[in-house]
Amino acid sequence: MKPSLKIAAACGTLLSLCALSAHADINSALNAYGEQKYDAAYREFSQLSAQGDNRAKSFLALMTLRGLGTPRDVVQGARLARECAEGGEPTCAAIYGNLNLPGNGLPVNFAEARAWTRKAVAAGDQRAGFGLWQAYSLDPANQFMVKGKADDRKYNAIARRTVAERGDQIEAIDGLAGAAAAGYLPARLMLATLLLEQSGAGTTKQIRTLLDGIPNLPADYQKYLALAQQVDTLGPTRAAPKVVADAIPTVMTGAALASERAGTPNSTQCKDFRLMSIKEVSKVGDAVWLPLTQPLVTGTYPVKGTWTEDWHVFFCGAERTVQMQFSADGMGGAIYKVRS
Repeated sequence: MKPSLKIAAACGTLLSLCALSAHADINSALNAYGEQKYDAAYREFSQLSAQGDNRAKSFLALMTLRGLGTPRDVVQGARLARECAEGGEPTCAAIYGNLNLPGNGLPVNFAEARAWTRKAVAAGDQRAGFGLWQAYSLDPANQFMVKGKADDRKYNAIARRTVAERGDQIEAIDGLAGAAAAGYLPARLMLATLLLEQSGAGTTKQIRTLLDGIPNLPADYQKYLALAQQVDTLGPTRAAPKVVADAIPTVMTGAALASERAGTPNSTQCKDFRLMSIKEVSKVGDAVWLPLTQPLVTGTYPVKGTWTEDWHVFFCGAERTVQMQFSADGMGGAIYKVRS
């Protein structure tokens, strides 16, 4: 080869390497993706993935699953996600775990969903904890609603589970709380919904923390936030906000009976009931707690236990005290009655 040809060949090789470097640049690929130039992003992520870049493969899997820059292909996307997850990329582990949940692409496999999502959380993707909650809550073994109606047999079986039998539930609630603490919006909304019915500690502050400041908060969650704010002003109740709201008719009946015993005439016709405050809240006796560790949910779920609270009300023109007794129902809520 003549010198001039050697130089030309060298320059050609150099230009090829430069071109490859330019096309196989992760920042360039990310910029193209962010600018919704999906065809270009897909090409660049493909090149990087072929070179062993696992982060690029995570985007390649995601784009394949969503049909961005390439035809949507769940089987191929799942294969890429699995390869990427096996390479240690937490995002891919979360994606692959999610694909095993109902309606997400792969045959339903709750054990696989938990296993891969657990790896994602352990590798630092706290938002993936939402997937642990889905793997628990979507599993028919943990559901008691059948065709829109509560099945008492299933409900009671779940409520009677021991702490040792609740490993998946503990992991799921802690995972959900971790995802919420990381700022993942779906997890924040779901955890607020859960805490709305969860007794044992003052969950009102957690609900307010979760929902305050969310722009365009959906109407239902605005109601949850308002209820939490109202209950928070009453005092340190252990009853969940929804339990407080549901217990009002029972408290009204207790106040009416107290009025009758005090000799108040026509007390059953009084309509000036108002819950003023909640005080003298006892400890939970004979308590068995779900051993949750994430700060948003620690001490919020008694599996067993009872406690009392003094509910101060205004009724029939006078202030009265109705002592309420609560018993944990094994499902996060509580059964209540007026203590005579």
